[in-house]
Amino acid sequence: MNDLAARERIRNDLEATLVVEAAAGTGKTTELVARIVSLVRSGTGLDRILSVTFTDKAAGEMKLRLRAELEKARAGAVAAEHDRFTLALSRLEVAQIGTIHSLCADLLRERPVEARVDPLFEVAAGETSDRLFDQAFDAWFQQTVADPPEGVRRLLRRKSRFRDAPGQREVLRDAGRSLADHRDFAATWRRDPFERGDAVARLVDKLAELAALSAKAERAQDWCAKSVAEIARWHGELLRREALRGRDEDGLEAELSALCKHKLWGWKGSGKFFAPGLERANVLLLRDAVKLELERFTERAEADLAACLHHELRPLIESYEALKTRAGCLDFLDLLLRARDLIRDDGEVREELQARFSRLLVDEFQDTDPLQAEILLLLAADDPAERDWTRAHPVPGKLFVVGDPKQSI
Repeated sequence: MNDLAARERIRNDLEATLVVEAAAGTGKTTELVARIVSLVRSGTGLDRILSVTFTDKAAGEMKLRLRAELEKARAGAVAAEHDRFTLALSRLEVAQIGTIHSLCADLLRERPVEARVDPLFEVAAGETSDRLFDQAFDAWFQQTVADPPEGVRRLLRRKSRFRDAPGQREVLRDAGRSLADHRDFAATWRRDPFERGDAVARLVDKLAELAALSAKAERAQDWCAKSVAEIARWHGELLRREALRGRDEDGLEAELSALCKHKLWGWKGSGKFFAPGLERANVLLLRDAVKLELERFTERAEADLAACLHHELRPLIESYEALKTRAGCLDFLDLLLRARDLIRDDGEVREELQARFSRLLVDEFQDTDPLQAEILLLLAADDPAERDWTRAHPVPGKLFVVGDPKQSI
């Protein structure tokens, strides 16, 4: 095999920190298991090896494969090596082979006082986490909608484009859920100055200029003429509505956002002239310029709305956190955050864990996020006093990772 040298190094170069990158189906996990067998053969106890996989199913499969390989190695071993493999097989069921979340849960249950968690905490996974969040969202929404702040008010004015698309209440709920799932990034989002009223007025004037061409079209059934007629109908309705009750900037922002996504901007038609003395190409140029300005407005409005909602959804996140605390639950992100804080902030715990695990092997490393990487690198660091994972240097041979960027989620 062309990669035989690399496979040999994986199995035998045990004092080097290695990153293995290979495509799907090439045997990355097989080589990771082979490295564990080599570590056991060399005298490293299975209780000192930490292997991290991406799912519980993968962890179970790895244990089965490791058992088969250990038994195979024991069959051909003698003396001390035979005893090492026998001992490893006896400890396989309690070996630290699992997901990063299961590792964090074990650490928190082991050190609940230092981690400041309920010693009897339950993991709020899946339906439990969703139920608690929905409870927090329902209470927050009922209170908020009575006097909605700017971002919520603007979002609720928007309409779904498709019949089966979620309503704006569900969009708001999903936004809150996404923010809760990324609450380890607690910084306030930048909100650039945005004079919405002036931007809306300029854009309406541009659309009015384009709409005025509709009456000049020679062929009403031409697709270019139809697109301009659609804009003219929209503008005429806007004028009638504003004549009765003035300008509604929230509603107009929502309409402009919907108009930007309308399929009319792709209607081109045929023929040289749109109207006597007016070439269709010139109309398309004007329409494209208006579309570009409309896209820029929509992009700025949505960025401004996102930053606004990021601030307004904070009380929802705090309510969700309070419900979990009362229920004695930690969700998956809590496990990572609390374990990271424990390892980073408690020098005694960090040093003990670094000494306990002499080898760290990580499968599917392409799906390891910065928070998970921080935990792993602090455990692998050669300096127990180092708290900053970006400055931590792994002990030579302690860290081994495999992955494939092309398979990243």
